[in-house]
Amino acid sequence: FDQTQSDSFKKLSCNECLRGHCSGNECKISMSYQEGSSWSAFEAQDSCYAGGLHAAAVTADSTAKEDDLNPFLAAKYTFPLKFGCQTHLTGLFITQLADGIMGLDNAQASYVKQMHASGLIPN
Repeated sequence: FDQTQSDSFKKLSCNECLRGHCSGNECKISMSYQEGSSWSAFEAQDSCYAGGLHAAAVTADSTAKEDDLNPFLAAKYTFPLKFGCQTHLTGLFITQLADGIMGLDNAQASYVKQMHASGLIPN
């Protein structure tokens, strides 16, 4: 993720922290694991949607037809996602092939809960 390529990216200020704590006028977040790996990050927000084309962002003003197979429909599900931008990694996070962590738990900060809070997932 390259934050400089997004027009909607912003670092969260201390009064906007979702999961982290205020430090130096930013929301900071970190996690340590039993086997010794850890990461730290600052909290940020950007427009997010799942699916769509991967070569370019899908915009809400797309002229695509309404059909379930059309990747341009992903823009209908755009919402402001708060997440951690990692700034420091240790242990397995340095050597593993995965690129990032996506929280799918039931916490308020999870992707699904934020999508629901935006009104895109019905009760």
